Amino acid sequence: MGYLLREGLSCCDVGGHLIFLDIAQDRYFKLTAPLEKAMRGFQAHEDVASTLLKDLATARILVEASGPKTHAAIASIRHPVRSAIEQSATISDRRLSAAIVLEVMAITWSTHRHLKTRTLRTNLDEVSAYRDRRTGAIEVAAPAALEENLLQANGQFARARRYVPIEPTCLLDSLSLLRFLSRRGLSANIVFGVTSEPFAAHCWVQAGDIVLNETLSDANAHTPIRMV
Repeated sequence: MGYLLREGLSCCDVGGHLIFLDIAQDRYFKLTAPLEKAMRGFQAHEDVASTLLKDLATARILVEASGPKTHAAIASIRHPVRSAIEQSATISDRRLSAAIVLEVMAITWSTHRHLKTRTLRTNLDEVSAYRDRRTGAIEVAAPAALEENLLQANGQFARARRYVPIEPTCLLDSLSLLRFLSRRGLSANIVFGVTSEPFAAHCWVQAGDIVLNETLSDANAHTPIRMV
């Protein structure tokens, strides 16, 4: 009997500590020192005492698996090297149409309502399923042929978002932007990142090595923990 990381959990190493994101419970957390040591041993394929593995299972970090023991990898997500909002090509000189403004308003209000009435996991599952139906992609490298369209659409969303009377937040705007792009057949990912001491959590939309709705310095100040 082996163990696996529980579905919906992801982790990363920040400042010498493992930080976990549980999208089912919409929370971040750390382990006690003994459990963190056991978890690191498990990830490294080391022999870990069965009592400690059971403690990790009791804490709902690991779940039993029928196959051999499988390690729970730390998130490996590429860091962006470019920022769309820091590129002049992002915002078009063409006039923004009323249709785009109304579309962004409708998407943002709908997302705002869903965040109040549905769990984080439900919102992420729905927006990723919608993206995959419209684009068929999971992780995106933004080829040159598509990059111009991606930057153009991102700029349209950013400009139209200013007319929506809802306070901007990273999760609301990332979910809304992802849906806006998906409607145009343009695929991207939401990346969640964290910092330590003090702890802070953030998210942004990324396509390959381009972060779309954040500056490069702010995105890279966070350690990626999960990509949707």
